[in-house]
Amino acid sequence: MTKMICLECGHEFDAEVSSECPICKNHNQETLLKTIDTNSYKMHDLGVCKSEDLKKEVKNFLNNKTHSSAYIKLCSRQLERMGYMHLSLVLDRIAIRKMEAETTLMEAFGVKEDVRLNLNNVLIRAQEDIEFADKIAKLSKNRQEEEIHDLMHEMAKTEAENLSAILGVLNRYLIESSEQTK
Repeated sequence: MTKMICLECGHEFDAEVSSECPICKNHNQETLLKTIDTNSYKMHDLGVCKSEDLKKEVKNFLNNKTHSSAYIKLCSRQLERMGYMHLSLVLDRIAIRKMEAETTLMEAFGVKEDVRLNLNNVLIRAQEDIEFADKIAKLSKNRQEEEIHDLMHEMAKTEAENLSAILGVLNRYLIESSEQTK
């Protein structure tokens, strides 16, 4: 079942029955968010890609999804595995600072201050990431790259979990903000 959440009142309803919120009658597609079934993503193990065209697709995925702060965190993990914990912690701190700087830059370029719209944008991007990861998982399955298939399913699962948690935050925010205006 496909559900919709109304970003105006926070009500969740069945999108297959109606594309209008039954509570506040909102039908503006920009303030209605389709949700996905987050239970369909199972945990899998990490693998190594052998197929060159699949490597290209994964690289495209990472280029679209990953910011430089994530690459710094990747180096941090590698150093931690090699026993350089003190260097790993320095990179962790740099990654956080970089993310803070990127956030400040986003604010400077006029990212809307409306929490509902920002969370909605995050949810839309998470859905796109899930769909893209699923596309690569299917491609890797067709190429008999089971390890990459499993990895991409794990990424989709993590994004689905994030999406579910962010949706919970948004719902709670809508409830609390509407209670404050009463």
